[in-house]
Amino acid sequence: MQKQTGRSACRGPIVRLDLRLMGKAANFRKLGIAAGSGPLPVAIAKAATDEGREVFIVGIEGAASADIEAFPHAWVRIGALGEFLRLLKREGCEDIVLIGGIKRPDLSKLGLDMTAMKILPRLAGWMKEGDDGLLRGLSQFLEKDHGFRLVGAHEIAASLLAPEGILTSVSPSPQDENDIDIAARAALAIGALDIGQGAIACRGIVLALEAVEGTDAMLARVAGLPNNIRGSETKRQGVLVKLSKPGQERRVDMPTIGVETVERAAVAGLAGIAVEAGGTLIADIESVARAANAKGLFVTGLSRKRFEQTNT
Repeated sequence: MQKQTGRSACRGPIVRLDLRLMGKAANFRKLGIAAGSGPLPVAIAKAATDEGREVFIVGIEGAASADIEAFPHAWVRIGALGEFLRLLKREGCEDIVLIGGIKRPDLSKLGLDMTAMKILPRLAGWMKEGDDGLLRGLSQFLEKDHGFRLVGAHEIAASLLAPEGILTSVSPSPQDENDIDIAARAALAIGALDIGQGAIACRGIVLALEAVEGTDAMLARVAGLPNNIRGSETKRQGVLVKLSKPGQERRVDMPTIGVETVERAAVAGLAGIAVEAGGTLIADIESVARAANAKGLFVTGLSRKRFEQTNT
């Protein structure tokens, strides 16, 4: 036999492992995604899997898109809290993202399961405190009672956050800039009262405030206003502004816009959309910019300094 010296010889090909990547992958915790409506649940799932993280989506029946079925998933009705928790635990999820729109539930029509019935008094109390109270209560229930860690969509996919500056080929006019400031003040005022995140101003007048019905319904209301007090598709005027509520729990209720927002703003005759840079989620920034360019609208990301100054 040939004598070996030094370290023992290796048989087969030499494999060099990137220890940094191994460490990164090892630190990933499986992500559970509670999916409501809109494209964001799928965008979050794609961002997480692209990074090497396992995901499992629990789609809310009647809200989530069938597109979630491209990923490991299950469906639950909104009142089946016990089944929701059982699925996440069965799949070994440790982190949870709550993302996508869900209509504010009517407790009398939910068909609550036993788990939900047990926390019904707490749920009713959370709902009395408004949307922020409901989301804070639900967050504490998931974390303190069941050991999950709630994470924000922006923590999983920072690329979905609106950047600062103009995203489109169309830029706001001086009148649009004035409308942005007026709508921003209105949005911050209703946000402080936990009413909504958005407002629309046109020619220096606030036309609409977002409440429990949501942004889409607010835009539909503006589209139904007389042409003499709003813009039109041939002469665009007015701006939609969306901002986080002061002190808002950003892990569960960050403002969002998408292609559908642009299309509805166009029907309402608006000149553009302004959102909080770094504080608003956009499912597909390139698609939103293309849609806005096609309709002749601008989309811009506001610095926090800009809209905070408008409120002084």
